[in-house]
Amino acid sequence: MKSNIYRSALLSGILSLLLMFSVASCKDDDSSGPWDTQSIDVLLAEAENLIANSEEGINPGDYKPGSKAELQEVVTWVNWKLFNSDSQDEVADAANKLSIYIDKFKANTVALAIPWIKQTPDTYIQISDNIKPVLNDAWTIEIECYIVDLNQRGYSNNLFSCEQSGPDSGFGVRYFGDGKIQVVVGNNNWIDTGDKAGPGTMKAGEWMHVAMTNDGSSQVLYINGVEVATNSNTHLLAVDKPFVIGNSPMWTDRVCNTMVRDLRLWNSVRTSQQIADNKDAAMKGDEEGLEMFFPLEADLGENFSDVTGKYTAKLNGDIEWLLDGTPPEIILDYAALNTAIASIETFKGEVVEGINDGDYPVGTLAYLDELIADGKDVVANANRQDQVDERAESLLTKVETVKKMLVADATGVFIDREDPNAVGLRITPNYTPQGDYTVEFDVKVKSLFGYGTGEFFNNGEYGIWIYGYKELTEENVLGSGGLWNFTNAGDGWQGPKTDPLVMKTEEWQHVAIVHDNTESTTTLYVDGVEKAIQTDIGAPNVSGWGEMWLGNGWGKMDGSIKDFRLWDVARAASDLNADIDGSEAGLNVYFPLDKVAGVKFNDVTGNYQGEMRGIVWNK
Repeated sequence: MKSNIYRSALLSGILSLLLMFSVASCKDDDSSGPWDTQSIDVLLAEAENLIANSEEGINPGDYKPGSKAELQEVVTWVNWKLFNSDSQDEVADAANKLSIYIDKFKANTVALAIPWIKQTPDTYIQISDNIKPVLNDAWTIEIECYIVDLNQRGYSNNLFSCEQSGPDSGFGVRYFGDGKIQVVVGNNNWIDTGDKAGPGTMKAGEWMHVAMTNDGSSQVLYINGVEVATNSNTHLLAVDKPFVIGNSPMWTDRVCNTMVRDLRLWNSVRTSQQIADNKDAAMKGDEEGLEMFFPLEADLGENFSDVTGKYTAKLNGDIEWLLDGTPPEIILDYAALNTAIASIETFKGEVVEGINDGDYPVGTLAYLDELIADGKDVVANANRQDQVDERAESLLTKVETVKKMLVADATGVFIDREDPNAVGLRITPNYTPQGDYTVEFDVKVKSLFGYGTGEFFNNGEYGIWIYGYKELTEENVLGSGGLWNFTNAGDGWQGPKTDPLVMKTEEWQHVAIVHDNTESTTTLYVDGVEKAIQTDIGAPNVSGWGEMWLGNGWGKMDGSIKDFRLWDVARAASDLNADIDGSEAGLNVYFPLDKVAGVKFNDVTGNYQGEMRGIVWNK
């Protein structure tokens, strides 16, 4: 009896375990399918067919390189997901993702397009550095460009270049706002082709072919297959900078406003006949000597290879692929500029000029008319939105400055070295004495710290600067405060140089240079005391600058300046800093700077005009 009960209990337990296992098995079966995969199977077949039968390339209509690999990654993931899904929803999500990537693949085709290099600093097409060994030998570079606007943003518009400073090396082809184009080559120097391909050579609004050859020591420039300039300078490779299109890799504000296409680099010097005969020929990329070839006629994105597969290009900055190669239509917004012009015209009606304290200085209305004319000129001729916006902002800033310049007593003008907008006092026209002369003025140095040199006066061929210091050490401090009258009199830079510490800070001091052309001496005085003399020195070369500067030139001073006088006589030490009224014999330029005179004003002689460039009156 006990045995039967035991067997019954054992059987019951076994059946319970079997039932539990069965239930568990059913749950596992429910979470692993079978799922409905009909729709995803159709998508997988479509994706695999696209991968198998589509062609990648860089020509219009081709699928962009890398498109098939991207789609294959998604296909591989979807197949894995089908065997590892826990629900029908996960299968549906995988199908949705695959559908999205199929649509993306279909749209990822190469379109007919040409890159437009917009005139924004730091914008260029950079070629991979493995092209540099080729550039270190003989070569020919060809490119076609469609210049949208000839105007310069920086010193020049560099069509292509590989150049650097320190050492000055490399090469470039650059054009200017007047259409002049140059080849420039560096070898611890810079030599360019000057005006050989002068104004009018380059034109906006048409496709032009530009080619440059270099055999290592001489260069030739061709425009539309015709030789226009030659250069002779041994090319020293710019090892630290890349080869770029549309800008300079060193001075990245020298950016063009142009479309470019058909970039070719040959590993030899092409003849003039070869260049002329083949400038319009269609290249395949396998031509003998064709080292690198970028057609640049299809939108390949921001990174892509050339036809040979050996070199890559990267788009940096503001570059747009223009579909169908259609030149851009420039639409500018003048609202802010027109508002600024209108505000100046309204302000003019409030201005009362006079010589009494509180009046606006005589000349204020003429200056406001200049601002209005400048604004209207930009409206008529601007080709970039930044030109419009910058002029609008500039006009408003200048008007606010005018409003602060009411007639009042002044103790000179202040040049704030830490203010990037403070430039100096610009004096026009420039004048370079060619016999005896004296230059004298009062100056108060605010600080000697933070700069190497700061200029009190400069006309491009002679001037005076003070030595400062950049690091606060005892040695640097004790070595600062000296003056140099730098003068280019035909034998390089000469001129008297004082010992350190002749200049103090926060104290008005009188500085003068006196040149005796008969004795061939120039003497430098501080507070009427001789501090340095240079013998065997002539008058400075005639300057090519259009202006003289107080407080700047090549390096800005930090402080104030007043009572500027330039004489055509060698003044005696006892006559320096004398009281004068402006009618004295031999006095050529005289700016007392003792009364607020506005932004633009004449000197006492009436022959020179001063213009405040970002500086302020000391009141």
